[in-house]
Amino acid sequence: MTYDEPIKPESMALLFIYVCPYCQNEVVLVSPVQPMTVTCGACRNNFPIVPVDERTVQYVHTMLADGKAAVNPNF
Repeated sequence: MTYDEPIKPESMALLFIYVCPYCQNEVVLVSPVQPMTVTCGACRNNFPIVPVDERTVQYVHTMLADGKAAVNPNF
């Protein structure tokens, strides 16, 4: 099966980058709104993160119509 028309995004996710305090590797998380301990994929050490504000994440999703407005400048 092939598609001639490009496919538009259906929704979106906000990625946040945390730097591992042990090895400086970038750990990418999707909108971590709860405090948690994460494991670095490079050095396998665990460290706690500061969560992001859930209202701010929701605001960005709303303003971009969950990603649809990002591909349509006239939205």
